[in-house]
Amino acid sequence: MDRRTLLAMLLFLVLFLVWSKVMDRYRPEPAPVRPAAESVTGTGAEVVAGDAGTAGPAALAATDTSTAFAAGSGGVFATPGDAVYEIGNELFTLRIAEAGGAIVGCRLHGYRNGDGGGVELVPPAGALDEPPAGDVLVRESGELDVGRAPFLPVGEAGFTLGAGAAPRELVLEAAGAGGLVVRKIYTLRPGDYIVDVRYETPSGGPALRGARFVWRRGIAVTEHATKVMMQQGSFRSFVQVGEDFHAMSQDNVVKGKGEEAFRGTIRFAGVQNKYFSILGFLPDDGRSAAEGRVKLGGDRETGRQAWEFEVPARPGAGAATAAVSLYLGPNDYRRLRAHGHDLEKIVNLGWKWIQPISELVLRLMNWLHGFIPNYGWVIVIISILSKLVFWPLTAKGTKAMKQMQDSQARLKPKLDALKKKHSGDPQRYNQEMMKLYKEEGVNPLAGMSGCMPMLVQMPVFIALYQVLYNMVDLRMTPWLGWIKDLSQPDALFVLPFSLPLLGNLFNLLPLLMAAVTWWQTKLTPTGGAGGQMAAMNTIMPVMMLFFLYNMPSGLVIYWTINTAVTALQTWRIHKSAPASGGAPA
Repeated sequence: MDRRTLLAMLLFLVLFLVWSKVMDRYRPEPAPVRPAAESVTGTGAEVVAGDAGTAGPAALAATDTSTAFAAGSGGVFATPGDAVYEIGNELFTLRIAEAGGAIVGCRLHGYRNGDGGGVELVPPAGALDEPPAGDVLVRESGELDVGRAPFLPVGEAGFTLGAGAAPRELVLEAAGAGGLVVRKIYTLRPGDYIVDVRYETPSGGPALRGARFVWRRGIAVTEHATKVMMQQGSFRSFVQVGEDFHAMSQDNVVKGKGEEAFRGTIRFAGVQNKYFSILGFLPDDGRSAAEGRVKLGGDRETGRQAWEFEVPARPGAGAATAAVSLYLGPNDYRRLRAHGHDLEKIVNLGWKWIQPISELVLRLMNWLHGFIPNYGWVIVIISILSKLVFWPLTAKGTKAMKQMQDSQARLKPKLDALKKKHSGDPQRYNQEMMKLYKEEGVNPLAGMSGCMPMLVQMPVFIALYQVLYNMVDLRMTPWLGWIKDLSQPDALFVLPFSLPLLGNLFNLLPLLMAAVTWWQTKLTPTGGAGGQMAAMNTIMPVMMLFFLYNMPSGLVIYWTINTAVTALQTWRIHKSAPASGGAPA
């Protein structure tokens, strides 16, 4: 290995170490102190809703065409209590607070956290957190904030649905000044992660024109064993406007880049982490979209993302209603696709041009899982199938590289003589070298065809990476022996110390993958490429070890099997193919 190649390798490692340390230690700059009041504009009047820490617990404001109601005891509604109602089915249990009738908890029964309990999607409120903004009803006379109104049950205060049960409703009612009555009704069905929410104003007064459903609670961290750096890239808010899908990462919120508002045909909006989502869309009553406005944003201090979804009122039997359907559950492609509304688009399948390939891979894995109950073996089969599909192309490229290697080895004495003869004239040396190649029937570009298989397979590799990294079916799914969770690194034990870039977990699969990669590089032709190719073959196993060490074990299984099959293919071609005197011109 020459000195320049060694220096390049060292520089690469230094840059890799510096970049990783910077990313790992990055912290957002402190957020400015938030003002103690927010301004909400209604029709013909401006209302200031006091902060919970300065204006009392009943921070509720309402606007009318002629009157602005102050928050507190003189407001439209009384101060809410601390009651919590529970409704649920066999999939999840929702906790609904008296204040605003808001969802304050969502426990999933079929998904476990690290402690063995059900996954909780709604983050708990901090001791110093302000009460999150609530829903707003839009009436002919202005806007009415019901976020701190005391919603009391009309009839039963909770229920649990069994499999096959009929849908049931939790009816909550808030009574205000002047005979104002607002009903908030939750409708739950068995076997579904969806709950329908609708507002009614059955009493007299200004007619209901619509509602602005607000979710400012973000979504909880559910993967405590995952690196923080990996979590941050997975948290995002999103919206579907017409045929366009827009997403805002959590980084934009903590960096104070503000909010994004969209107008058009709104289909859905929500927030998600790596494996779960909380989103709102129009109920499935024949209209899956409406012209309106949606806003994405969040709290810079807490990093909790938010969405607001305007819904027009629709005529009802007694009074106009404004309704939305909420999905609180896993990013399960099959389940979301079955609901319609393009909800499957929330599953992160990579860049737009990669998504069709990722979708095909995901469907194939789900189909195979119908015959093979273990996703670990499904990944093994997918890895082998991906190599078999590209086997002819890879074989052709490998043979071309071997032919070029043999040609370079045969012509090396003549090339060395030309180099010595024209050492002071590089242009003349290149001319004589090309002349020699032509006389010997060697195409110097033929070896480049060996790179084509990798270029063609790259979209498939990227698609497989996206699917295996984000697939909720791999979460807490075991495979063999010590591999208990395909969505997490395969830690055998915890080291008594922490290694730079690698951490304190001893993961065996990445070490096996690095060994297989080293074996594969030893079988790769390097003749004629000089020390640069040999250096690349040396550094590749180390680079892949650092890159994949803390990745999900399902992804490492795929890469290990893929590399092993590539090594076997290279070995077989080199063993069976006779040495060639030159590459085809």
